[in-house]
Amino acid sequence: MRPQWPIMLCLFAGPALSATGDEQSFQNRFAGSWTGGGPVRRNAESPIIDADCAVTGDHAPNRMSISGSCRGAVVFTRDISADVTFNPATGRYTGTYVGARAGPATIVGKRNGNRVNFTMTWPKPVNGSTRARMSILNDGQGMLRIQVVSQPQANGPATTLSDLTFRKH
Repeated sequence: MRPQWPIMLCLFAGPALSATGDEQSFQNRFAGSWTGGGPVRRNAESPIIDADCAVTGDHAPNRMSISGSCRGAVVFTRDISADVTFNPATGRYTGTYVGARAGPATIVGKRNGNRVNFTMTWPKPVNGSTRARMSILNDGQGMLRIQVVSQPQANGPATTLSDLTFRKH
């Protein structure tokens, strides 16, 4: 049985012909090869597993695709991928993330400074809910941090499902 834990990776949109210079500059930070890792877990009750990951991105105007994999101390490998589009008219990022056994998640978010905050919607419950939050922080100096947090009940505890930090090569 393969683990059902989400691993989120860097998401980016490529140079957008109609995006503002500031947005285009932010998007360009994500291109290339990245390695890193951090703690991941399937749900609130599962143990934390340290993952090592490598991802590579490719882009076109207002669109990006990324793929790679993560490995854990326990014998596992998880392929990961994402496809994200930036809409200059709304300032929103939308797309699909694949990395959990639940299937592709729909992601929608908006940038605030060096961070894009997403709402994720899974096709099946992950940690008891089909919703999660993801944030992607890129400091523009070769550091990328991606977190996925689940909060199955509105007033219940939040669980960090993945907290990955990458360095650009």
